[in-house]
Amino acid sequence: LLVRSATCLLIALPHLPHSAKLHEQQRKQHHHHQQQQQQQQQSMAPSKVLVVRASPRPEGHSNKVANEFLANLKAKNPQVVVEEWLLEEKKDIPEFGQKVINGKGESPTPEEKSAWEGTLKIISEFKTFDLYVVATPMWNFNVPAKLINLIDVLAQAGHTFEYVDGAARGLLANKKVLFVCAHMGAYPNGVLDNDFQLPYLRHMFNFMGVSEQKDIAIDFSFKGDEADVKPLEQAKALAADWL
Repeated sequence: LLVRSATCLLIALPHLPHSAKLHEQQRKQHHHHQQQQQQQQQSMAPSKVLVVRASPRPEGHSNKVANEFLANLKAKNPQVVVEEWLLEEKKDIPEFGQKVINGKGESPTPEEKSAWEGTLKIISEFKTFDLYVVATPMWNFNVPAKLINLIDVLAQAGHTFEYVDGAARGLLANKKVLFVCAHMGAYPNGVLDNDFQLPYLRHMFNFMGVSEQKDIAIDFSFKGDEADVKPLEQAKALAADWL
């Protein structure tokens, strides 16, 4: 009887380690899959975000919606670093003009050289970010002059774009941009019909290589808080789904 019991025990034993080993393999595979998903999410999430605020009003519609997007983005990705350029107050952006143009030529004056060096500094800083959030009102069917000036400063051959076989190619690859555009009227899909705001922004950022673009329109801003309701919902959803 003892031998028989031992034999039965020997027959049963191999099944126990195999089952335990299989369970351990499955646990490790599941853990590895979770790690891969987390790494993928972290790699997709921006590490540095630049908010370009063209509205001089902190409580302005575009700023309010941009704030909602950023709050939800930071809640989802606490490690993200956010920097803000308040164009009304930022004094180190050169005024684009002949001094900047001459500054990159031969024998510039000290003032011209300084203007060009200031341009390169802004471009260098701008290129360190992964995601741009451009919050702007519509002024005279376009964007405020300070935002136009910033884009003029940024769009420099050999730095944010280059020519290859006669065709322009943007150099700001693997970056994203969100345009938050407020206006008194409604301009569906940024059609060029009295709208020189969103089409201009789309074109210039795409020209510099930022082809992954999203936008939130704040229509009929004269309606006050009512105009912000849908855009605020869009900002929250975009922060959750896009990034």
